[in-house]
Amino acid sequence: MFINKFFLFIEAFTVLIFSTSVFADTLFIKNGDRITGEITKVEVETEYSLVAVSAERISTVILSNEDKNQDTLIMKNEDKISGFIYKFYIETDYGIVEIPKETVKMVSFSVRPPFIMGWEFPAKGPINSSPVVEIEKNRVYVGSQDCLYAVDSSNGELIWKFQTKGKIYSTPTLYRDFMYVTTEEGYIYVINTKDGKVKWSYLLEDSVYSSPAVNEGLLYVGCSDGKIYAFDAQSGKLKWSYKTGGWIDAAPGISNNTLVIGSGDYQIYALNAQNGKLKWKYATKGNISSSPLVTDNTVYVGSWDHFLYALDVKNGKLKWKFQAGGPFSSSPVRKGEIIYAGSWDHFLYALDVKTGKAKWRFDTGAPVDTAPLITGNIVYVCSSNGKVYALEKDTGDERWSTTFEKRIKCTPAEGKGFLYITCYDGSLYALESTISVRIEK
Repeated sequence: MFINKFFLFIEAFTVLIFSTSVFADTLFIKNGDRITGEITKVEVETEYSLVAVSAERISTVILSNEDKNQDTLIMKNEDKISGFIYKFYIETDYGIVEIPKETVKMVSFSVRPPFIMGWEFPAKGPINSSPVVEIEKNRVYVGSQDCLYAVDSSNGELIWKFQTKGKIYSTPTLYRDFMYVTTEEGYIYVINTKDGKVKWSYLLEDSVYSSPAVNEGLLYVGCSDGKIYAFDAQSGKLKWSYKTGGWIDAAPGISNNTLVIGSGDYQIYALNAQNGKLKWKYATKGNISSSPLVTDNTVYVGSWDHFLYALDVKNGKLKWKFQAGGPFSSSPVRKGEIIYAGSWDHFLYALDVKTGKAKWRFDTGAPVDTAPLITGNIVYVCSSNGKVYALEKDTGDERWSTTFEKRIKCTPAEGKGFLYITCYDGSLYALESTISVRIEK
């Protein structure tokens, strides 16, 4: 559903080229958003031949094969349109976007299959963490066995790297101009994204395998010593800690001053996010290595006891639970009225958010360790056998897949026309979407 329109008026002669190139000045819109204009002169050049098109018949250009109205021109990669465009509309679900017309060089849709290999960045040793994209600075960050890397998201060139003490097993967290990173040796690093320099660091008493979380000025880190720690995110001053009965190896979920964390003692804990006082706890029958998804009224979290739980965020009472054929290690993701979660039984499940009943499931062929990425109408999910799948969000039908030689344990990240994947072979991969539009004056 299109919520707002962004109106861009271009009076000069304009060429629209379907290209995979990425430029610095870019306006992003999601797949399914429309480009509409009053086009008075049109020439369409395809990979087959020059096609005559009646300009009066074209009122919309859509990068999709789902809407084939008579007045819609469906473009393929590398096809070209040239013409005088008097008025240019962009309908997007992001809201109104303020961009001067002089700066717009490309309009790129969200990543959508099919993909080609864009570039590869080799790190040292296997990569266990997911990539983190900072679109505004054209960067992608990744933690490896020895370093945190900042890489140019368009071409894979190294911008800076920071040597850590200990291996990075968790996904770094971007908050404002800083990356928050944890290591197996128990270090917490806060790194300035501008130059890769440390703002502050802190050494805990045990290993850290969970990703840090930042909320309202506080940094939260779960540790193998069974404690969840809260620090001042700017200064590094310890504010409070809470001891659970087991190890913690997943990031907390936070909403409305409620922090929820799972522990190796099979318990789910809800704490006051500001002072660490216990609100409630809920006992499962398995380890919790799934990061909870916390909404205004419900906590969704998976357990190794094969259940995904939906709990009341106020009191921890069970709303529903769904049983899979194996442990839930990946974190659940909500999109609309559907919860998506992967299990070690090889399936990705789509569950009704209110009842927990399965809408569909997809067999990935191997355990699913990490959360899926949902963008537009596509769900991207990685399985531990090196497969990456693109599925229809509403049906689970497979649209595209690819295979890497090594294990994958990451949630894909979306960038400017790229899908970023990390792999146990020690590389960060940028898969380039073949669907984009460039506007040249």
